[in-house]
Amino acid sequence: MVGVIRRSFLDEISERLPVSTTTLVAIVVSAVSLYIFYRRKDPAQRPPTSARRPLGAPRDAVEAYDVVTRIKQKAFIGKKICIAWEVLHDDKGWKAQGKALDILRFYAFSSEVYLMCRIRDAADKRQILNLVKAVDGIERHRILFCSTEKGYEAFTRQIDPSLLVTNNAAQVMFLKRVIQTLVLVGGDGVVASNVACVPSVEAIAVDLE
Repeated sequence: MVGVIRRSFLDEISERLPVSTTTLVAIVVSAVSLYIFYRRKDPAQRPPTSARRPLGAPRDAVEAYDVVTRIKQKAFIGKKICIAWEVLHDDKGWKAQGKALDILRFYAFSSEVYLMCRIRDAADKRQILNLVKAVDGIERHRILFCSTEKGYEAFTRQIDPSLLVTNNAAQVMFLKRVIQTLVLVGGDGVVASNVACVPSVEAIAVDLE
């Protein structure tokens, strides 16, 4: 029985190529060394991750915090935003020591703002129109009026905004499954992962720098 002599891979290659086995080994070693060198010089960067959840903190609480972070990072610039009139203005004037007007101006200029206003009569409507007529970016057809809370829900579902800002907890509970991101002004606690509860509309102010 004739024995089969196994030959190494390098022997096979050296016969096919016009180089010696020693030269071929040197080439392979050099290639591996270069690969290791460049791997160490430029290690793969770990992709950025969102803020780590503190020990014992509910996941929804961290994700709700991320909602505010996204707002601060101007993630909703150019997007549809529905804002309830009550978070901006009351019988005493513009809320957040007058900063609510600046907040409205910023979003009206940079995004597609729909202002939802609940009114009692024509006088309320005239007052609101007079207050916002000097705000650049507010289109008349995007100032929406209704007389009941259900009107806000109907407006929001029809517009399908990327962001809803309201002070109505019942509205948030109803719409949190169909609207991407919601801010509940005056709310407390954790409602859902896509809902941020903030004490004042000032929390959604964006640094212009």
